[in-house]
Amino acid sequence: MPRLLVTTADQRSWQADKPLLFIGGWCKLPDQRDKWEGLDSETLPYHWDDHEKFCADYAYLQESYESLLARVASLLNEHHKTCHALRYWRILLGPWLCIFTHVLFDRWEMVRLASESPDVEKTILISDHEDELIPRNLADMSPDDLRWNNFLYACAIREQGLITIEEQPGERKGLMQNTPTVDNVAGFKEVLKGVADFALGLLTRPNESFFLKTHLTRGLEARLQLRLRQVPKFWRSSTTPQARPDLELRKSLQLPADDAGVDPFQGFLASMAVRQIPSVYLEGYSALLQQVAKLRWPSSPQCIFTSNAFQFDEVFQAWAAEKTESGSKLVIGQHGGAFGVGRNVSGEDHQVKIADRFLTWGWSDDRNSIWPCLALTNLGQILGPCKSDGDLLLVTVPIRMMSFRCNSWAVGPNQSQAFLADQLKFAKILAAPVRDQLVLRIHKRTDDKAQCAFIPQWRAAFPGIEIDPSVTPINRRISQCRLFVYTYNATGFLETLAQNIPTVIFWNPEHWALRDSAIPYFQLLADAGIFFEKPDLAALHINSIWDDVDAWWTSAVVQNARRTFCEVYVRSVSDPESQLLAALTFESKSALAK
Repeated sequence: MPRLLVTTADQRSWQADKPLLFIGGWCKLPDQRDKWEGLDSETLPYHWDDHEKFCADYAYLQESYESLLARVASLLNEHHKTCHALRYWRILLGPWLCIFTHVLFDRWEMVRLASESPDVEKTILISDHEDELIPRNLADMSPDDLRWNNFLYACAIREQGLITIEEQPGERKGLMQNTPTVDNVAGFKEVLKGVADFALGLLTRPNESFFLKTHLTRGLEARLQLRLRQVPKFWRSSTTPQARPDLELRKSLQLPADDAGVDPFQGFLASMAVRQIPSVYLEGYSALLQQVAKLRWPSSPQCIFTSNAFQFDEVFQAWAAEKTESGSKLVIGQHGGAFGVGRNVSGEDHQVKIADRFLTWGWSDDRNSIWPCLALTNLGQILGPCKSDGDLLLVTVPIRMMSFRCNSWAVGPNQSQAFLADQLKFAKILAAPVRDQLVLRIHKRTDDKAQCAFIPQWRAAFPGIEIDPSVTPINRRISQCRLFVYTYNATGFLETLAQNIPTVIFWNPEHWALRDSAIPYFQLLADAGIFFEKPDLAALHINSIWDDVDAWWTSAVVQNARRTFCEVYVRSVSDPESQLLAALTFESKSALAK
């Protein structure tokens, strides 16, 4: 039966009186069920539900990104009349280009699959204004923006040329904007901050080490700076300048040819990268350099240390890229989970490549910049103690319906809903007295923004459940629970294990795939009843220990497994100050003290 292809939840492209083929489950948002339920519709299978394809695509996309990065660097050097090395551009725009490569491929692949369906008659494309759909910086690029996704699908459909198109005019709605617009008039607080920065600049030697967003406590950061023989300073970054995109300029630019040749997607990616490159790297690049020139930061720092400013902060990225070209060393501290654990983690790959030294939480591999260190976020943080008669605290995360990275993470609409279904199954199998004390902690603003509707679905399944929208500090919640349950591969369970908080973890191993080196350590946790691959087994285990969680948690088997795991993935040391000083002064790995 001939069907109208629908690519997003933007209902401007729907026709309720026609049979529909939804390109993916993201077209049918859970909180808009009344809009699509009952329609004559089918939904295409999601391409990354094939786990083997998912893994193969990751390797392909990393190769595509590397090839394109070199070409974009060459283009920007020519356009801006600069001669920066590839590392400079990798530091500045690598985070954007990597995410954009993954996003565009995901949309391209779904269009390719749709074009192979014999049922597709045509699709309706909304001709929104392209200049409004170009991000000004990385933070502006939102995978949840319906107009932007409509635009990407429209470009892929036109490029592949296999589906009949019906055009509909769009409307002017303004620029994509996730970051606040900067007022030209500085407020009183900004003036004070400017005065403070000026004063710090007077106390700054050109070659002293620089600290920004390190995840260290202020006290530890100050002590490190004193041991480095410099006056302690707590720097702030500056707001990224804004610039409007120039479509005529972008049409005139052309990437250098790839001598190795490109396949159809890589050709499409190259053309779209020029059209979609955030304006801060192109039209706003001169303003960005002017902003960097105004900074009171050290002019030739020996070491630049950050754990969280390597993306979403183009001013820092441009400054750090410039300084590393002049010989400064860039040190990046691991800032969360999945690193060293997940099979494919593009953020880890990027950070390890741009850093002269990457400080892990204990794990190591054969990459030159890897430096096994300690868990930075645990320093100065006190979690618990738990209450023996407290709640069951379940921590979860909304999973986007629209994919934005090909990482070892639940991706796409089916895995999003399967992730939620596992947790609902877990809650259902809990014994009634345990379920009555269940507290769900989930970030409500993310759930609303990504339109996952996890919270409404939880409320529908368990109307009386207590929901913590992640506003209160996590340590306060942990102090009120007797058992901490974590459902995805990220920071939370690492921190609780390190601080000896009774913890149970469960997730689907296909959606949260582990690298080979991590599997034996998770098997230790599984043998001790800490880690589970099935929600029902996790629930039954909790039922069995609920009346005396402490007896289970303090047992020799559990504590031995916990300590062995933590020594590799979330290490604590007796003298973190000396460990960090050795890392920042580039001592050899043989200088590490256990």
